[in-house]
Amino acid sequence: MPINSRTLHHKVIEEFKRIYTDAPDIGLVRAPGRVNIIGEHLDYNGLHVFPIAAERNIAIAFSPAGGPEVCLSNIDPAFGERQFTTSGDIEHYAAGDWGNYAKASVQALWGWAKEHQSEALPLKGFKGIAGGNIPKGSGLSSSSAMVVAVALVMVKVNALNISPIDLADLLAHGERYVGTEGGGMDHAASILSKAAGALKIDFNPLRAKPVPMLDDAVFVVANSLVRAEKAGSARLAFNTRVVECRLGVQVLKALARERYPQVESAVVLGDVMRSVPEWRSLLNIIPEGPLSLEQISEISGVSVKALADSCLKLRDGSMLDESVRAFDVKKRVCHVLTEAERVELAAKAALDGDLVKLGELMNQSHTSCAEDYGVSCPELDVLVETLRRHGALGARLTGAGFGGCTVALVQRNTCNAVIDAVWADYYQGYALRAGLDAAAGRDDIIFGCRPSAGAQILDVSEVASLRTGV
Repeated sequence: MPINSRTLHHKVIEEFKRIYTDAPDIGLVRAPGRVNIIGEHLDYNGLHVFPIAAERNIAIAFSPAGGPEVCLSNIDPAFGERQFTTSGDIEHYAAGDWGNYAKASVQALWGWAKEHQSEALPLKGFKGIAGGNIPKGSGLSSSSAMVVAVALVMVKVNALNISPIDLADLLAHGERYVGTEGGGMDHAASILSKAAGALKIDFNPLRAKPVPMLDDAVFVVANSLVRAEKAGSARLAFNTRVVECRLGVQVLKALARERYPQVESAVVLGDVMRSVPEWRSLLNIIPEGPLSLEQISEISGVSVKALADSCLKLRDGSMLDESVRAFDVKKRVCHVLTEAERVELAAKAALDGDLVKLGELMNQSHTSCAEDYGVSCPELDVLVETLRRHGALGARLTGAGFGGCTVALVQRNTCNAVIDAVWADYYQGYALRAGLDAAAGRDDIIFGCRPSAGAQILDVSEVASLRTGV
Protein backbone atom coordinates (compact mmCIF):
# COMPACT_ATOMS: atom_id res chain seq x y z
CA MET A 1 0.00 0.00 0.00
CA PRO A 2 1.30 3.51 -0.77
CA ILE A 3 1.81 6.04 1.98
CA ASN A 4 -1.26 8.25 1.99
CA SER A 5 -0.72 11.95 2.40
CA ARG A 6 -1.66 12.16 6.08
CA THR A 7 0.68 9.29 6.93
CA LEU A 8 3.44 10.81 4.80
CA HIS A 9 3.18 14.14 6.60
CA HIS A 10 3.35 12.46 9.99
CA LYS A 11 6.27 10.32 8.88
CA VAL A 12 8.48 13.22 7.75
CA ILE A 13 7.69 15.12 10.96
CA GLU A 14 8.53 12.15 13.17
CA GLU A 15 11.75 11.46 11.26
CA PHE A 16 12.70 15.12 11.60
CA LYS A 17 12.10 15.00 15.35
CA ARG A 18 14.16 11.81 15.62
CA ILE A 19 17.18 13.31 13.86
CA TYR A 20 16.94 16.91 15.06
CA THR A 21 15.94 16.40 18.68
CA ASP A 22 16.53 19.98 19.75
CA ALA A 23 15.19 21.81 16.66
CA PRO A 24 12.62 24.50 17.49
CA ASP A 25 9.81 25.73 15.27
CA ILE A 26 9.24 22.69 13.07
CA GLY A 27 7.47 23.59 9.82
CA LEU A 28 5.84 21.46 7.14
CA VAL A 29 5.15 22.03 3.46
CA ARG A 30 3.47 19.91 0.80
CA ALA A 31 3.70 20.28 -2.98
CA PRO A 32 1.56 18.07 -5.25
CA GLY A 33 2.58 16.45 -8.48
CA ARG A 34 0.43 17.08 -11.50
CA VAL A 35 -1.59 15.15 -14.02
CA ASN A 36 -1.94 16.85 -17.36
CA ILE A 37 -5.40 16.08 -18.71
CA ILE A 38 -4.52 17.43 -22.15
CA GLY A 39 -2.00 19.80 -23.71
CA GLU A 40 1.27 17.91 -23.96
CA HIS A 41 4.54 19.68 -24.79
CA LEU A 42 2.76 23.02 -25.13
CA ASP A 43 4.06 24.98 -22.14
CA TYR A 44 7.55 25.58 -23.51
CA ASN A 45 5.93 26.56 -26.80
CA GLY A 46 4.01 29.38 -25.12
CA LEU A 47 0.62 27.66 -25.43
CA HIS A 48 -2.03 26.73 -22.90
CA VAL A 49 -2.30 23.47 -20.99
CA PHE A 50 -5.01 21.83 -18.90
CA PRO A 51 -3.68 19.96 -15.83
CA ILE A 52 -4.88 19.10 -12.35
CA ALA A 53 -2.79 18.87 -9.20
CA ALA A 54 -2.58 15.23 -8.19
CA GLU A 55 -3.42 13.85 -4.75
CA ARG A 56 0.16 12.62 -4.43
CA ASN A 57 2.78 15.03 -3.08
CA ILE A 58 6.25 15.81 -1.80
CA ALA A 59 6.37 16.86 1.85
CA ILE A 60 9.25 18.45 3.78
CA ALA A 61 9.47 18.88 7.55
CA PHE A 62 11.99 21.61 8.31
CA SER A 63 13.52 24.07 10.71
CA PRO A 64 15.54 27.21 9.88
CA ALA A 65 19.31 26.88 9.91
CA GLY A 66 21.48 29.36 11.75
CA GLY A 67 23.29 30.31 8.54
CA PRO A 68 23.18 29.73 4.78
CA GLU A 69 23.60 25.94 4.95
CA VAL A 70 20.97 23.57 3.54
CA CYS A 71 20.91 20.01 4.87
CA LEU A 72 18.22 17.86 3.26
CA SER A 73 17.59 14.17 3.88
CA ASN A 74 14.87 11.81 2.69
CA ILE A 75 12.80 9.15 4.42
CA ASP A 76 13.54 6.95 1.39
CA PRO A 77 17.05 5.52 1.94
CA ALA A 78 17.58 5.45 -1.83
CA PHE A 79 18.10 9.21 -1.61
CA GLY A 80 21.15 10.13 0.44
CA GLU A 81 21.64 13.29 2.46
CA ARG A 82 22.54 16.44 0.51
CA GLN A 83 24.28 19.52 1.91
CA PHE A 84 25.12 22.80 0.20
CA THR A 85 25.29 26.53 0.84
CA THR A 86 22.78 29.03 -0.50
CA SER A 87 24.07 31.41 -3.16
CA GLY A 88 23.29 32.77 -6.59
CA ASP A 89 25.76 30.42 -8.28
CA ILE A 90 25.57 26.93 -6.78
CA GLU A 91 27.79 24.20 -8.17
CA HIS A 92 25.87 21.25 -9.65
CA TYR A 93 25.85 17.72 -8.36
CA ALA A 94 26.26 15.01 -11.01
CA ALA A 95 23.53 14.92 -13.68
CA GLY A 96 20.40 13.17 -12.43
CA ASP A 97 21.19 13.68 -8.73
CA TRP A 98 18.05 14.45 -6.71
CA GLY A 99 19.84 17.23 -4.86
CA ASN A 100 20.03 19.31 -8.02
CA TYR A 101 16.29 20.00 -7.73
CA ALA A 102 16.79 21.52 -4.29
CA LYS A 103 19.74 23.54 -5.58
CA ALA A 104 17.69 24.77 -8.55
CA SER A 105 15.03 26.12 -6.22
CA VAL A 106 17.45 27.82 -3.84
CA GLN A 107 19.49 29.43 -6.62
CA ALA A 108 16.35 30.75 -8.34
CA LEU A 109 15.08 32.35 -5.12
CA TRP A 110 18.48 33.90 -4.44
CA GLY A 111 18.30 35.58 -7.85
CA TRP A 112 14.76 36.79 -7.15
CA ALA A 113 15.74 38.17 -3.73
CA LYS A 114 18.74 39.98 -5.20
CA GLU A 115 16.41 41.89 -7.52
CA HIS A 116 13.29 42.29 -5.36
CA GLN A 117 14.19 41.84 -1.67
CA SER A 118 17.92 42.35 -1.30
CA GLU A 119 17.69 42.81 2.47
CA ALA A 120 16.94 39.07 2.69
CA LEU A 121 20.42 38.19 1.38
CA PRO A 122 22.28 36.09 2.16
CA LEU A 123 19.39 33.64 2.24
CA LYS A 124 19.18 31.44 5.30
CA GLY A 125 19.20 27.71 4.76
CA PHE A 126 17.32 24.97 6.58
CA LYS A 127 17.47 21.48 7.97
CA GLY A 128 14.85 19.28 6.37
CA ILE A 129 13.47 15.78 5.95
CA ALA A 130 11.66 15.11 2.67
CA GLY A 131 9.37 12.32 1.61
CA GLY A 132 6.90 11.66 -1.16
CA ASN A 133 4.19 9.37 -2.45
CA ILE A 134 4.51 10.37 -6.11
CA PRO A 135 5.79 7.31 -8.02
CA LYS A 136 9.31 8.04 -9.29
CA GLY A 137 9.81 8.31 -13.04
CA SER A 138 6.04 8.16 -13.60
CA GLY A 139 5.59 11.44 -15.49
CA LEU A 140 3.66 13.03 -12.60
CA SER A 141 6.49 15.52 -12.09
CA SER A 142 7.85 14.50 -8.73
CA SER A 143 10.96 16.51 -9.61
CA SER A 144 9.07 19.79 -10.01
CA ALA A 145 7.09 19.03 -6.85
CA MET A 146 10.43 18.78 -5.03
CA VAL A 147 11.50 22.13 -6.51
CA VAL A 148 8.24 23.70 -5.32
CA ALA A 149 8.43 22.14 -1.85
CA VAL A 150 11.99 23.40 -1.29
CA ALA A 151 10.92 26.83 -2.54
CA LEU A 152 8.08 26.99 -0.01
CA VAL A 153 10.54 26.17 2.76
CA MET A 154 12.91 28.91 1.60
CA VAL A 155 10.05 31.42 1.29
CA LYS A 156 8.95 30.65 4.85
CA VAL A 157 12.44 30.60 6.38
CA ASN A 158 13.45 33.87 4.73
CA ALA A 159 10.06 35.67 4.84
CA LEU A 160 10.20 36.30 1.09
CA ASN A 161 7.35 38.42 -0.27
CA ILE A 162 6.83 36.62 -3.57
CA SER A 163 3.35 35.99 -4.95
CA PRO A 164 2.26 32.44 -5.88
CA ILE A 165 2.07 33.25 -9.60
CA ASP A 166 5.51 34.91 -9.57
CA LEU A 167 6.91 31.92 -7.68
CA ALA A 168 5.50 29.53 -10.28
CA ASP A 169 7.02 31.56 -13.10
CA LEU A 170 10.37 31.84 -11.31
CA LEU A 171 10.65 28.11 -10.62
CA ALA A 172 9.76 27.19 -14.20
CA HIS A 173 12.89 29.00 -15.30
CA GLY A 174 14.89 27.97 -12.24
CA GLU A 175 14.46 24.23 -12.82
CA ARG A 176 16.37 24.57 -16.08
CA TYR A 177 19.39 24.47 -13.75
CA VAL A 178 19.15 20.66 -13.98
CA GLY A 179 19.60 20.77 -17.76
CA THR A 180 16.14 20.02 -19.18
CA GLU A 181 14.21 22.38 -21.43
CA GLY A 182 10.79 22.26 -19.75
CA GLY A 183 8.10 24.87 -19.59
CA GLY A 184 6.03 26.21 -16.71
CA MET A 185 3.08 23.82 -16.47
CA ASP A 186 4.39 21.62 -13.67
CA HIS A 187 5.16 24.42 -11.25
CA ALA A 188 2.00 26.38 -12.04
CA ALA A 189 -0.19 23.31 -11.51
CA SER A 190 1.59 22.43 -8.26
CA ILE A 191 1.34 25.96 -6.84
CA LEU A 192 -1.84 27.47 -8.30
CA SER A 193 -4.33 24.58 -8.43
CA LYS A 194 -7.61 24.62 -6.56
CA ALA A 195 -9.44 21.59 -5.16
CA ALA A 196 -12.21 20.12 -7.34
CA GLY A 197 -11.02 21.79 -10.52
CA ALA A 198 -8.52 21.80 -13.35
CA LEU A 199 -6.41 24.78 -14.41
CA LYS A 200 -6.30 26.28 -17.88
CA ILE A 201 -2.83 27.76 -17.84
CA ASP A 202 -1.58 30.30 -20.36
CA PHE A 203 1.97 31.53 -20.71
CA ASN A 204 3.87 34.70 -21.68
CA PRO A 205 2.70 36.03 -19.27
CA LEU A 206 1.72 33.21 -16.94
CA ARG A 207 -2.01 33.15 -16.21
CA ALA A 208 -4.15 30.43 -14.61
CA LYS A 209 -7.92 30.07 -14.76
CA PRO A 210 -9.67 27.46 -12.56
CA VAL A 211 -12.10 25.23 -14.46
CA PRO A 212 -14.55 23.26 -12.26
CA MET A 213 -14.82 19.55 -12.99
CA LEU A 214 -17.96 17.47 -12.63
CA ASP A 215 -18.03 15.46 -9.41
CA ASP A 216 -18.63 12.39 -11.60
CA ALA A 217 -15.24 12.77 -13.29
CA VAL A 218 -12.35 10.72 -11.92
CA PHE A 219 -8.94 10.47 -13.54
CA VAL A 220 -7.24 7.08 -13.40
CA VAL A 221 -3.47 7.35 -13.45
CA ALA A 222 -1.75 4.18 -14.65
CA ASN A 223 2.01 3.66 -14.77
CA SER A 224 3.32 1.92 -17.89
CA LEU A 225 6.22 0.61 -15.73
CA VAL A 226 8.66 2.13 -18.23
CA ARG A 227 10.75 4.73 -16.41
CA ALA A 228 10.56 8.24 -17.88
CA GLU A 229 13.37 10.30 -16.44
CA LYS A 230 13.98 13.66 -18.12
CA ALA A 231 17.29 13.95 -16.31
CA GLY A 232 18.35 10.52 -17.56
CA SER A 233 17.95 8.48 -20.73
CA ALA A 234 15.10 10.55 -22.21
CA ARG A 235 16.87 13.88 -21.84
CA LEU A 236 18.26 14.02 -25.38
CA ALA A 237 14.94 13.07 -26.97
CA PHE A 238 13.11 15.64 -24.86
CA ASN A 239 15.54 18.44 -25.67
CA THR A 240 15.48 17.51 -29.36
CA ARG A 241 11.71 18.13 -29.43
CA VAL A 242 12.29 21.59 -27.96
CA VAL A 243 14.86 22.34 -30.67
CA GLU A 244 12.59 21.04 -33.43
CA CYS A 245 9.85 23.41 -32.27
CA ARG A 246 12.27 26.37 -32.36
CA LEU A 247 13.28 25.41 -35.87
CA GLY A 248 9.59 25.17 -36.74
CA VAL A 249 9.15 28.79 -35.70
CA GLN A 250 11.83 29.84 -38.20
CA VAL A 251 10.22 27.81 -40.99
CA LEU A 252 6.72 29.15 -40.33
CA LYS A 253 7.97 32.74 -40.13
CA ALA A 254 9.51 32.37 -43.58
CA LEU A 255 6.28 30.94 -44.98
CA ALA A 256 3.98 33.52 -43.36
CA ARG A 257 5.87 36.82 -43.19
CA GLU A 258 4.80 38.14 -46.60
CA ARG A 259 1.11 38.02 -45.70
CA TYR A 260 1.44 38.39 -41.94
CA PRO A 261 4.46 40.64 -41.26
CA GLN A 262 3.64 40.68 -37.54
CA VAL A 263 4.92 37.10 -37.34
CA GLU A 264 8.47 38.42 -37.60
CA SER A 265 8.56 38.99 -33.83
CA ALA A 266 7.49 35.40 -33.03
CA VAL A 267 9.78 33.56 -30.62
CA VAL A 268 7.77 30.39 -29.88
CA LEU A 269 5.09 28.48 -31.75
CA GLY A 270 2.40 30.11 -29.62
CA ASP A 271 3.42 33.49 -31.05
CA VAL A 272 3.07 32.11 -34.58
CA MET A 273 -0.37 30.66 -33.84
CA ARG A 274 -1.58 34.00 -32.49
CA SER A 275 -0.09 35.96 -35.40
CA VAL A 276 -1.20 33.75 -38.28
CA PRO A 277 -4.93 32.85 -38.36
CA GLU A 278 -4.35 30.60 -41.36
CA TRP A 279 -1.58 28.56 -39.69
CA ARG A 280 -3.21 25.29 -40.68
CA SER A 281 -2.69 25.92 -44.41
CA LEU A 282 1.03 26.48 -43.75
CA LEU A 283 1.42 22.95 -42.41
CA ASN A 284 0.81 21.61 -45.91
CA ILE A 285 3.75 23.61 -47.26
CA ILE A 286 6.37 22.34 -44.80
CA PRO A 287 8.30 19.45 -46.40
CA GLU A 288 7.56 15.96 -45.13
CA GLY A 289 10.07 13.95 -43.14
CA PRO A 290 13.22 14.83 -41.22
CA LEU A 291 15.16 17.84 -42.46
CA SER A 292 18.83 18.64 -42.10
CA LEU A 293 19.92 21.98 -40.69
CA GLU A 294 21.06 22.92 -44.18
CA GLN A 295 17.58 22.23 -45.60
CA ILE A 296 15.94 24.26 -42.85
CA SER A 297 18.38 27.08 -43.56
CA GLU A 298 17.35 27.07 -47.21
CA ILE A 299 13.63 27.19 -46.39
CA SER A 300 13.90 29.79 -43.64
CA GLY A 301 16.56 32.02 -45.14
CA VAL A 302 18.49 31.87 -41.86
CA SER A 303 22.11 30.77 -41.99
CA VAL A 304 23.12 27.42 -40.56
CA LYS A 305 25.28 29.16 -37.96
CA ALA A 306 22.47 31.47 -36.91
CA LEU A 307 20.06 28.54 -36.64
CA ALA A 308 22.55 26.63 -34.51
CA ASP A 309 23.15 29.63 -32.24
CA SER A 310 19.46 30.48 -31.79
CA CYS A 311 17.80 27.06 -31.89
CA LEU A 312 20.29 24.36 -30.95
CA LYS A 313 21.67 26.05 -27.86
CA LEU A 314 19.98 24.82 -24.69
CA ARG A 315 19.12 27.14 -21.85
CA ASP A 316 21.97 25.86 -19.68
CA GLY A 317 24.37 27.12 -22.38
CA SER A 318 25.25 23.72 -23.85
CA MET A 319 24.48 22.68 -27.41
CA LEU A 320 22.18 19.87 -28.51
CA ASP A 321 24.18 16.68 -28.93
CA GLU A 322 25.92 16.47 -32.32
CA SER A 323 24.46 13.01 -32.90
CA VAL A 324 21.15 14.67 -33.81
CA ARG A 325 21.48 15.62 -37.47
CA ALA A 326 17.87 15.58 -38.72
CA PHE A 327 14.78 17.35 -37.40
CA ASP A 328 11.15 16.33 -38.00
CA VAL A 329 9.82 19.88 -38.06
CA LYS A 330 6.47 19.30 -39.77
CA LYS A 331 5.24 16.59 -37.42
CA ARG A 332 6.35 18.47 -34.29
CA VAL A 333 4.66 21.70 -35.39
CA CYS A 334 1.50 19.82 -36.38
CA HIS A 335 1.20 18.26 -32.94
CA VAL A 336 1.78 21.50 -31.04
CA LEU A 337 -0.71 23.62 -32.99
CA THR A 338 -3.49 21.02 -33.14
CA GLU A 339 -2.98 20.14 -29.47
CA ALA A 340 -3.50 23.79 -28.57
CA GLU A 341 -6.88 23.63 -30.31
CA ARG A 342 -7.76 20.51 -28.33
CA VAL A 343 -7.00 22.28 -25.04
CA GLU A 344 -9.51 25.03 -25.84
CA LEU A 345 -12.14 22.45 -26.73
CA ALA A 346 -11.36 20.38 -23.63
CA ALA A 347 -11.79 23.33 -21.26
CA LYS A 348 -15.16 24.07 -22.88
CA ALA A 349 -16.21 20.41 -22.62
CA ALA A 350 -15.32 20.41 -18.92
CA LEU A 351 -17.33 23.58 -18.31
CA ASP A 352 -20.26 22.09 -20.24
CA GLY A 353 -20.03 18.85 -18.28
CA ASP A 354 -19.53 16.91 -21.52
CA LEU A 355 -17.29 14.07 -20.37
CA VAL A 356 -17.76 12.11 -23.60
CA LYS A 357 -16.34 15.00 -25.63
CA LEU A 358 -13.49 15.48 -23.17
CA GLY A 359 -12.65 11.79 -23.51
CA GLU A 360 -12.65 11.98 -27.31
CA LEU A 361 -10.21 14.89 -27.20
CA MET A 362 -7.91 12.96 -24.86
CA ASN A 363 -7.91 10.06 -27.35
CA GLN A 364 -7.02 12.41 -30.20
CA SER A 365 -4.23 13.88 -28.09
CA HIS A 366 -2.61 10.50 -27.55
CA THR A 367 -2.66 9.76 -31.27
CA SER A 368 -0.97 13.09 -31.95
CA CYS A 369 1.61 12.57 -29.18
CA ALA A 370 2.45 9.13 -30.58
CA GLU A 371 2.38 9.77 -34.33
CA ASP A 372 3.41 13.42 -34.68
CA TYR A 373 5.45 14.20 -31.58
CA GLY A 374 6.98 10.75 -31.24
CA VAL A 375 6.94 10.63 -27.44
CA SER A 376 4.94 7.46 -26.85
CA CYS A 377 6.27 3.90 -26.67
CA PRO A 378 4.72 0.45 -27.25
CA GLU A 379 3.90 0.00 -23.57
CA LEU A 380 2.07 3.34 -23.35
CA ASP A 381 0.10 2.55 -26.51
CA VAL A 382 -0.97 -0.85 -25.16
CA LEU A 383 -1.93 0.63 -21.78
CA VAL A 384 -4.00 3.39 -23.40
CA GLU A 385 -5.84 0.86 -25.58
CA THR A 386 -6.44 -1.37 -22.55
CA LEU A 387 -7.94 1.49 -20.53
CA ARG A 388 -10.29 2.40 -23.36
CA ARG A 389 -11.33 -1.21 -23.89
CA HIS A 390 -12.28 -1.57 -20.25
CA GLY A 391 -14.48 1.50 -20.03
CA ALA A 392 -12.40 4.68 -19.99
CA LEU A 393 -14.09 7.56 -21.82
CA GLY A 394 -10.66 8.68 -23.00
CA ALA A 395 -7.02 7.84 -22.31
CA ARG A 396 -3.65 9.27 -23.24
CA LEU A 397 -0.06 9.47 -22.11
CA THR A 398 0.60 12.23 -19.62
CA GLY A 399 3.85 14.03 -18.95
CA ALA A 400 6.85 14.18 -21.23
CA GLY A 401 6.27 10.67 -22.52
CA PHE A 402 8.98 8.11 -23.36
CA GLY A 403 7.38 5.94 -20.69
CA GLY A 404 5.78 7.03 -17.45
CA CYS A 405 2.06 7.28 -16.93
CA THR A 406 -1.21 7.44 -18.77
CA VAL A 407 -4.27 9.34 -17.63
CA ALA A 408 -7.78 8.11 -18.31
CA LEU A 409 -11.13 9.77 -17.75
CA VAL A 410 -13.70 7.52 -16.09
CA GLN A 411 -17.02 7.99 -14.38
CA ARG A 412 -16.89 7.70 -10.61
CA ASN A 413 -19.14 4.63 -10.43
CA THR A 414 -16.93 2.71 -12.91
CA CYS A 415 -13.54 3.69 -11.47
CA ASN A 416 -12.88 0.57 -9.39
CA ALA A 417 -14.09 -1.76 -12.13
CA VAL A 418 -11.80 -0.11 -14.70
CA ILE A 419 -8.83 -0.36 -12.34
CA ASP A 420 -9.53 -4.04 -11.59
CA ALA A 421 -9.86 -4.93 -15.28
CA VAL A 422 -6.72 -3.06 -16.33
CA TRP A 423 -4.75 -4.58 -13.45
CA ALA A 424 -5.66 -8.05 -14.64
CA ASP A 425 -5.23 -7.35 -18.36
CA TYR A 426 -2.17 -5.09 -18.57
CA TYR A 427 -0.22 -5.65 -15.35
CA GLN A 428 -0.85 -9.36 -14.79
CA GLY A 429 -0.88 -10.07 -18.51
CA TYR A 430 1.04 -7.86 -20.94
CA ALA A 431 3.49 -6.37 -18.44
CA LEU A 432 4.28 -9.74 -16.89
CA ARG A 433 5.02 -11.24 -20.30
CA ALA A 434 7.17 -8.22 -21.19
CA GLY A 435 9.21 -8.55 -18.01
CA LEU A 436 8.10 -5.18 -16.60
CA ASP A 437 8.49 -4.83 -12.85
CA ALA A 438 5.25 -4.29 -10.91
CA ALA A 439 6.94 -4.74 -7.53
CA ALA A 440 5.95 -1.24 -6.38
CA GLY A 441 2.48 -2.57 -5.63
CA ARG A 442 -0.89 -2.05 -7.23
CA ASP A 443 -1.89 1.15 -5.43
CA ASP A 444 1.33 2.89 -6.45
CA ILE A 445 0.92 1.78 -10.07
CA ILE A 446 -2.71 2.44 -10.92
CA PHE A 447 -5.04 4.67 -8.93
CA GLY A 448 -7.91 7.10 -9.27
CA CYS A 449 -7.62 10.73 -8.30
CA ARG A 450 -9.62 13.89 -8.15
CA PRO A 451 -8.20 17.40 -8.52
CA SER A 452 -6.19 18.48 -5.46
CA ALA A 453 -5.43 21.84 -3.92
CA GLY A 454 -2.06 23.37 -4.73
CA ALA A 455 1.08 23.61 -2.61
CA GLN A 456 0.74 24.72 1.00
CA ILE A 457 2.72 25.71 4.05
CA LEU A 458 0.92 23.61 6.66
CA ASP A 459 0.28 24.07 10.36
CA VAL A 460 2.08 21.16 11.98
CA SER A 461 -0.42 21.10 14.85
CA GLU A 462 -3.27 20.56 12.39
CA VAL A 463 -1.70 17.79 10.31
CA ALA A 464 -3.80 15.13 12.03
CA SER A 465 -6.98 16.78 10.76
CA LEU A 466 -5.89 17.15 7.14
CA ARG A 467 -8.42 15.78 4.67
CA THR A 468 -6.86 13.38 2.17
CA GLY A 469 -7.93 10.76 -0.31
CA VAL A 470 -10.30 10.58 -3.25
